[in-house]
Amino acid sequence: MFIQTATTPNEDALQFIPGVPVLGNPDTSSMRTVEYTSPREGLKSALATRLFAIEGVRSVMYGSDFVTVRKESDYPWQLMKPDIYAAIMDHFSSGRPLLHEEDQSSDSMNVGEHDSEIVSEIKELLESRVRPAIQEDGGDLDFVSFNEGTGVVKIKLRGACRGCASSSVTLKHGVEGMLSYYIPEVTGVEDVGDELETQAKKEFNKLEAELKSDGKSTE
Repeated sequence: MFIQTATTPNEDALQFIPGVPVLGNPDTSSMRTVEYTSPREGLKSALATRLFAIEGVRSVMYGSDFVTVRKESDYPWQLMKPDIYAAIMDHFSSGRPLLHEEDQSSDSMNVGEHDSEIVSEIKELLESRVRPAIQEDGGDLDFVSFNEGTGVVKIKLRGACRGCASSSVTLKHGVEGMLSYYIPEVTGVEDVGDELETQAKKEFNKLEAELKSDGKSTE
């Protein structure tokens, strides 16, 4: 197996392209991605578990034919790449499933029966006009919400887009400009990915502290 790499606008994220389907069937039009931002989340996938065991790995995202790995800024790629190559090669050579059955999550871009007409249009535009370009750079985005009162669309950038300096430009001139052009009700676009990630980490740290406290009290 020959694994190619592709740079992204984020110098701390690389695409690894194994030359075989990664997430789903390449004959389908699905653009679903799956991302893990912590070792605990990565337990849902054998490959992600192994990648998180590599020092410096910060997040892992699967696309249709690529794996995006995001690292801590202090760790050089030249030291990490050999272990990442080995983990990816061993996994896809083994024939094991990429995801555990319990992680067959749905795509946030799927139009639901309770979505309003505007939300449906927003999702369709994000899916057809924005997602392909972002996934080419090793990233993706989730639709979070649309506030009909303020006209603000909230999304969550993922993969290589997380922590990328150019993501604000992508939001303002790319996503926001395109959505407001086709849907006048849209007045702005906000990325809440870092906010949600920070909140999740706080909850996890709180739970971890409580468990440690309970453990001490039983001694």
